[in-house]
Amino acid sequence: MEKLSDNRLIDLIKEDNHPAFTILVNRYWEELYRHIHARLKDEEDTRDILQEIFITAWKNRTTIYTDANGTLASYLFKAARYCIIRQFSRTKQTIFSEELLENLLNQQSTTSAQEMLETKELEKRVTDELNRMPERLQIAYRLSRYAHLSNKEIAAHLSLSEQTVKNNISIALHHLRVFVEKNTLLVILFLIIP
Repeated sequence: MEKLSDNRLIDLIKEDNHPAFTILVNRYWEELYRHIHARLKDEEDTRDILQEIFITAWKNRTTIYTDANGTLASYLFKAARYCIIRQFSRTKQTIFSEELLENLLNQQSTTSAQEMLETKELEKRVTDELNRMPERLQIAYRLSRYAHLSNKEIAAHLSLSEQTVKNNISIALHHLRVFVEKNTLLVILFLIIP
């Protein structure tokens, strides 16, 4: 099955064929990882974006398409591009054009005192929000993000299935993303208004 074309794999994926999807993920994972990580310079964010891209691809499997060359590369790299832009927008960097985006993606990060203050305030709010989540979500998330354990290690530690751990981390991440999107503006107003 590994030698099948993307078109054929997609036909199988549209029939809910999980092994075909796994082959497609394995085919593009490493190249996408290098592409995203070269721009974000953050392993955790890169892994989160990769997971999001492939989860979205699975959810949209009935409408997914290949490019003129019969590969899924264009679809996946376009998704990566949008995710990278969204990641930068979360940090409140406005991107007006593709040229500016390229410059932004290539420039070294410089953090001002105000940005550090914003980040610290946002981190505190995220921690508070995390503390309000059900314990099952908190523990899986903390072991993954702070102790850097794999899903398999967390599953063994908590006597849960890997899928349950993965689901709990995804739910926690989604909840935190929604919270951050809603609260970033509040943090900025808090810092601007004396």
